[in-house]
Amino acid sequence: MEKQRPISGGYRPLSSENGGTALQRTNSICPSPDTQLLEAVLQNNVAQVYRLVRNNLDLLNHVYTPEYNKPILLIACSEENVNADTVQALVDSGANLSTTSELDQGWSALHFAAAKTDTSTLQVIIRALKHPGDINMLAKGNNALHVLIKHGDSTKNEEFKRCAQLLVEAGINVNQTDNNGFSSVLLAAKKGYRDVIEVILEKSPFQVDLDSHQLRNKKTARDLILSEKLYDGVLPGELPNNNFQTGETQVLFECIKRGLENGFINYNNGEIENVDADDTSNTLLQLCCEKGLAKATRHLLDKGADPNKVTSKNIKTPIEIAAERGYYEIFKLLCDHPKTEKPFSFLLSTFLKCYENEKFPDLIDYKQCYIYLMDHLRFNPEKIPSLINEQDDSKNSPLHYAVRYSDQERVEELLDLGASLGSKNKSGVMPVHDIEPKMLERHLDRCIEFDKSGKKYKEDFSVTFNYRTLIPPRSNKVPKVEKDLEENLNQSVVQELVAETEVIAYMSQATEFKHLLAHPVIVTFLFMKWHKIRWIFNINLAFYFAFFLSLVFYVFLSYANFRQSDKTSLELLILIISVPVLMVTFFILILRELFQMAVSPGKYFKSFENYIELVLIFITGAIIFTKTPDEHTRKPLAAISILLAAFELVLMLGQHPKFSTNVVMLRTVSYNFFKFLVWYSLLIVAFALSFYIIFSKTEVASPPEQEEEDFFTDPGKSLFKTIVMLTGEFDASNMNFHTFPFTSIVIFSLFIFMIAIILVNLLNGLAVSDTQIIKSNAELVGHIARAQHIYYVETMLLGNILPKKMLTKFENLFCCYPSKRWNLIVLKPLAEKACLFPRCNKCELTVYPNKGGEIAVSNNSCCFGYCNHIRLEKETVKEINSIVRMKREEMEDEKQECACLQKLEEVLMKISELDNKMEIIMQCLPE
Repeated sequence: MEKQRPISGGYRPLSSENGGTALQRTNSICPSPDTQLLEAVLQNNVAQVYRLVRNNLDLLNHVYTPEYNKPILLIACSEENVNADTVQALVDSGANLSTTSELDQGWSALHFAAAKTDTSTLQVIIRALKHPGDINMLAKGNNALHVLIKHGDSTKNEEFKRCAQLLVEAGINVNQTDNNGFSSVLLAAKKGYRDVIEVILEKSPFQVDLDSHQLRNKKTARDLILSEKLYDGVLPGELPNNNFQTGETQVLFECIKRGLENGFINYNNGEIENVDADDTSNTLLQLCCEKGLAKATRHLLDKGADPNKVTSKNIKTPIEIAAERGYYEIFKLLCDHPKTEKPFSFLLSTFLKCYENEKFPDLIDYKQCYIYLMDHLRFNPEKIPSLINEQDDSKNSPLHYAVRYSDQERVEELLDLGASLGSKNKSGVMPVHDIEPKMLERHLDRCIEFDKSGKKYKEDFSVTFNYRTLIPPRSNKVPKVEKDLEENLNQSVVQELVAETEVIAYMSQATEFKHLLAHPVIVTFLFMKWHKIRWIFNINLAFYFAFFLSLVFYVFLSYANFRQSDKTSLELLILIISVPVLMVTFFILILRELFQMAVSPGKYFKSFENYIELVLIFITGAIIFTKTPDEHTRKPLAAISILLAAFELVLMLGQHPKFSTNVVMLRTVSYNFFKFLVWYSLLIVAFALSFYIIFSKTEVASPPEQEEEDFFTDPGKSLFKTIVMLTGEFDASNMNFHTFPFTSIVIFSLFIFMIAIILVNLLNGLAVSDTQIIKSNAELVGHIARAQHIYYVETMLLGNILPKKMLTKFENLFCCYPSKRWNLIVLKPLAEKACLFPRCNKCELTVYPNKGGEIAVSNNSCCFGYCNHIRLEKETVKEINSIVRMKREEMEDEKQECACLQKLEEVLMKISELDNKMEIIMQCLPE
């Protein structure tokens, strides 16, 4: 076996789609060789091109993404500023002329050179072709002459004509038709290119067929040339039929292109020597699917054609082609074929995107295609969970397209089959973002399942909650080694674990969905989820409470120096214990904050609570590690630290469901209070400055025996005094109304009326209003707070502790840096404990409402023992019973409606029988 030559420049080879080798950058601190080659080509630096390619031949196959999405030769043949010498250098160096660009209709270098309309470049490519037949290379049915006529620059008159002459003299088939059945001369006549028609008729070594191919208006090339007077010479005579002179395969392809199904089926008595034949652009079956020929498709399948065969230039399978065009009959044939590989995600997404398209023409029907595919999918129920959430190249799932393009019935159908509302596309958008709230509420009602024939009053009556649509789909795929570092870093910490509360967290923030958090399905999920992670809350609270107590004891017994005398033995014992506890918990607090910053810096710095913790850390650090500061420093630091620590403790207690409503009230009222206060702060500052001007001491001051402090000696004190007066503490006896009696009394009266009475009462009323609103929705507020807290904990446990940007920079800068995934495996046990269904695909929970909301634990349950002795809250059980009762009433109504309809049908049948009897009687009566 030949030993592989090492690749320089920090690149490793990857296999490409056309069998060649692409390059992937692994590490380099210098400009990469592929970048140098691209610059050399664009600058026509021929010597540099030769040197770079000689050192690394694999550069010729490197695909430049995303700017060009093609190899260097195709770039050179398409860029206007690249000359023929540069193209010649690439060809001499071994560039592959048969390489194509799928994003550019499968064009090769020959097609790009023709479209560029540069004689020198085209001549280089034609001379480099190895076989005479290569000049007829097709790209989606187009040869180079087709491309020149369709996409060439006809304003370059001489160059345009000379390019056509080069191709014709090289032996290109001027009678070759494209996928629409148009030959080159027909296209030239349609566009009115006199020079090209002259070149084709006078320079072609083959007789030109002017009559076998027609436009949609039935005009041939001869008709157009004569009517538009596009040629002054004598036109060649009519050929018998040029389409059917080049063998069986060409005959079959021409029949398909012209839509001659009967001719295709009956040719050679229906016998086809090679049913999988292709013209390098399409197989026979692919072209039939593209043209919508159902009979021809059936004929090929009956003769044994491979329903999955593709070409290198058209990698779409026949069923994908039929699905994109909405050909229902062809799609049905391929779907029923036992060997057809069905890309369900692509098919579902395609049909849903076009679901509302009109049924035109009759053979196109996306709705019927979708319905048939779903019926086919239901025959494989074990595959539904994995197939229904498959994603396309944009990471969109079928549900993404359903909520945007189709009707409510289709959305509900996908949801009932288990389509996830939490499937994210590349833009981070989930289907829940676009779904209607009413539709989601109906779906949540359907997620409550129970035995419809069971007796509701029996003790063992059970209700099952289905959560599979609320949980994002799990990915069991492990990233390939060839994928780049950044893509690996985007993967979750543990591949099979997902943030189960992500959908509910979004609902808790969206106004239109907030009310749904009181639905029993959501409530039970959050209830069980809280019981899964409450151990984290308890540990966090215990550690922080120890930090708070040790900080308070340390401040009062040592740092603040309240007692200069000797301490009692109890105080010394408390101090001895509190110092090491404070040190340990302080460092744990630092580690906790650093961990949160590393995992999710964006979320961390959006939280006001985290800023309190950061300030508390700095102040506590100063208290612990600063050597004997003076009293003016110690006491302010001690006071601020205890205040911030108490604030943080209150906010932390608010994470518990029983206290969450109180903390939400505190936050909401404080926020709204300060928001309105800031809005009216201009008036407060104006009054403060007015008081400073009016009440500041002058030579005619108050009697000297008045020794109380004057708060109006400077604007700062005046502002502070004004803010204090907002509380009603006016202390008007100390104000000097003697200097400017009228002005001072008027301004002070305005302050009392506008600020002390109107503004303060307005703010108090606002606070009362907010409090009443929160109290009236206390249950919903608690669910919202619980959902957001649980999601934050999940994000921390499932995130990556090492920032991906930092690792990517290391990877790009240092050659010795290892290229591997840096997922934090140590968090896997914690993440599993936080997940409600870490290993179960069946995301369900069974509850016994008549046993006080007892949770059912089966042998194959994912609860791991934590569900034992857990009972739902009474309010939740009442809601469950209410929904069960409502569903039973709906069932009874449906039964009554069915019974009424049945009776009505019976009456109509009897009337019909009587009518028939009356007709018989009337016929028997004499006229």
